[in-house]
Amino acid sequence: MMGLLYNPIINWLIALVLLFYGPVLIIVLIYKVLGFTGYMSLFRYVGGNSFIYRLDPRTKILLAIILTIVAAMTIWWVSAIFLAGVLFLYAFLKDPAAKMRVAGPLILSTFIGTAWSESLFAPFNYLYSIFGHHVTFIYLLPSVLSSLGVTQGNSSASVLLVGKAASPVGLTWEGLIYGLQISFRATASIASGLLLIFSASPSDILRSLEKSKLPIELGFTLLLAASSIPKVLESSMIVINALKARGVDVVPRGSRNPIVLLRRLGSSFKVVVLSLTAIIILTLKNAREIAIAADLRGFRANRQRTYYHELRLTRMDVLTIVILLLIFALGIYLSGLPGMGAVPYNP
Repeated sequence: MMGLLYNPIINWLIALVLLFYGPVLIIVLIYKVLGFTGYMSLFRYVGGNSFIYRLDPRTKILLAIILTIVAAMTIWWVSAIFLAGVLFLYAFLKDPAAKMRVAGPLILSTFIGTAWSESLFAPFNYLYSIFGHHVTFIYLLPSVLSSLGVTQGNSSASVLLVGKAASPVGLTWEGLIYGLQISFRATASIASGLLLIFSASPSDILRSLEKSKLPIELGFTLLLAASSIPKVLESSMIVINALKARGVDVVPRGSRNPIVLLRRLGSSFKVVVLSLTAIIILTLKNAREIAIAADLRGFRANRQRTYYHELRLTRMDVLTIVILLLIFALGIYLSGLPGMGAVPYNP
């Protein structure tokens, strides 16, 4: 078994898969779980009646900002508490199971992607010091990959199923653990950002950005960019379904004949190019319609805008802001305590 794992050809194949196909596999995983419909639901607002929906969007934006800052300053388990707390708030959203089906794969992919990258690229000296001068390599990769930043041990280090090895290069167990730990920082931010998207309408977010003294042009651009994503996905679905209805093989079928397989791959490449052309045309048409609609509604005609529904901070907003400021102050205090601050190497 050991001879097969460390056969030069097998070893290089595994190395190439880990280096180049790891991120692609994560994207495929998200697509398989969510699909186009799941991505579209990520940016589709559905109103509700719970206190989460009644909070001012500015309060929820402040929530995401403070949790992100405190998570970056403190030890990883503080971020884990933040993540658990934000996911608990998901229970007060309308159809929380559907929201978790969208947020879950995104959070899981963050854990997988960060753990994957840190297990390969976390510096050996840092891992050696933080984990008590002990680093174990899970699998050895060709030593030449150390020039690409893959972790290389100094002198000798432990390797699973092998024992001691001189200056090994490859995946480390401690890097994997470290990647899972710092993933809580990113996932806490992602979960709090999704909470804002799920519980506030795009128009309310735009008004809150304007009331926060952000230029209306910038706020409109950001909101338009986010709202355009489901439209692009919808255009992609229309084009793909149209091709399938006309009998076009969007995904090439396998064949034992290499010549036939190459022809099918070439045909699929042509289909992809034609599909992208159609999607770009539909996207440009939609952008033109949005520009015309903005002109008809007098966008930027007056610097001072009025709204039918004005945003006002309620007592619940004030109480939430006070709690968030206390969390921020506590985070600053904890970051100064020994062993409670963020570690130096935190990409």
